[in-house]
Amino acid sequence: MTSGRTLIIAVDGLDEQDLPHLAERASLRGGLFGGVSEGPSGAATRLQIPPGGSTESVPTLLSLVTGTSPARAGVTTQHPFSTGPATARSDWYADSLRVPTLFDQAREQGLVTAALQWPATAGADIDLCLPLTEDPHRYRHRWEMAEATSSPRMVAEHLTARREAGVQLSQVPPDDLVAEIAADCLRLGPVDLLALRLTGLGSVRRRAGMTGPDPSRALADTIDALDQVLTSFAPDDADRVVLVPGRPLVPTDLRVHPNAVLAERGLLRADGPRLQDVRALVWPDGPRGVLHVRRDEGEAVRESALAALTDLVDLARRNDLAAQEADDRRDDLPRLILRRVDGGAGASAETDVIAVLEGSPGTVLGLSATRRSLVDGGDPYDDGPRAATDPSARTVAVARGPGLPTSDVEGSWADLGVTLARAIGVELPAATTQGMRPI
Repeated sequence: MTSGRTLIIAVDGLDEQDLPHLAERASLRGGLFGGVSEGPSGAATRLQIPPGGSTESVPTLLSLVTGTSPARAGVTTQHPFSTGPATARSDWYADSLRVPTLFDQAREQGLVTAALQWPATAGADIDLCLPLTEDPHRYRHRWEMAEATSSPRMVAEHLTARREAGVQLSQVPPDDLVAEIAADCLRLGPVDLLALRLTGLGSVRRRAGMTGPDPSRALADTIDALDQVLTSFAPDDADRVVLVPGRPLVPTDLRVHPNAVLAERGLLRADGPRLQDVRALVWPDGPRGVLHVRRDEGEAVRESALAALTDLVDLARRNDLAAQEADDRRDDLPRLILRRVDGGAGASAETDVIAVLEGSPGTVLGLSATRRSLVDGGDPYDDGPRAATDPSARTVAVARGPGLPTSDVEGSWADLGVTLARAIGVELPAATTQGMRPI
């Protein structure tokens, strides 16, 4: 175990192109961004994660803190599979993980750990844990949800006073609460390992697009939150700081609702947002979707689901060819691919995963079974996401501090986790990678 503290900040929706805006703030420039590249040992280094693997933030961040793939870690999608109401998605809990995490290993070494809005930490053995889990069908209101899923020390030191003061969690942006509590945790100290996640920028950019007043305000709010956290952390030469953006977002040009075609085949039934009589279902995960089929269904149901999705892929291709002939589209085809898998990752206790529907950059899949199966991204009458994660893009994290690379390196999310664990001086027992490599 090494000396010094470690701060990990994950920012959903942040792009490499946003880094210069962050560096304009004095605290960020001094705390992390002062000379991003092969500069002096105190400057930040670029850590490149090439395309490949999961594109969504939850599986990638859990790969980071376990040092292994999302499938081996036990969390393969942004939200756990469910056949309940489409509006009642839940979040992952710590007991979904199959392997130890960086938090577990650090605490075994006697380090004080904190995790704020970090995925799959509800119920984890973390000193200061504020998951901000969204699980409305299990809890009556947000305060009950927050207190039930946070660590006892978090409740006693940071939540009880806020609740007694009349704070309404539904009125406080999650990132504001995270930044405020992070500052309080650091002020009260000591905290040896603090990992926090900011989600507001990604949410706004997905909803409103990459440009415009709302995304601009969201970026400014994110910079304010980072400023607050880094100012409170006040890193010195013994401390480590890692900023982890998600996969870059691109404007949506195709929205796909594959469950609409499954409903047409009688493989599920939709009652408004509620899904009923589900025999087969595509669980969306950004630009991908995973086809679940109930394990007790026969081969006919599996073939019917595959045939329905094959027809959907063919329809998307015909639409693209027609658009190309009209000279409206010039990019490569196809935008939608169906890939059969055997024993696919993400199967539930009642279902098998038999195929994956994959979209090209700009494609986003939805859960709805009542919307049109294919919707052009520019359709002004559709209120779907305006931006989606780009599966073909690299992610660039930046880091500084003892034990971390001092020249540009690359590797997977799991590689980044192994490198970070080594810098802290702990082992990730389930790691399946060797760490980041020189470019």
